[in-house]
Amino acid sequence: MSLADAQPLSTLTENHSAHIHVIQTDNATRIRLLGMGLGKGSRIDVLRNRNGDIVLGNGNNRISLGRTITDHIMVHVQE
Repeated sequence: MSLADAQPLSTLTENHSAHIHVIQTDNATRIRLLGMGLGKGSRIDVLRNRNGDIVLGNGNNRISLGRTITDHIMVHVQE
């Protein structure tokens, strides 16, 4: 799949699953996200989306991210 097929994480609705395609942020933010278990290829579940502020499920972890970051995480939605 290509980047043209990907969409920003902030646009996903609740109860959708996706795989992270690319994280388009600065290096420090990318490293912080990797420390939380979010990197290219990670499978995530959207538990809550409040206008871009998202709570994600990643395995047994729950992670809350703001809109400024979720706008720069490109994902492929799982069917």
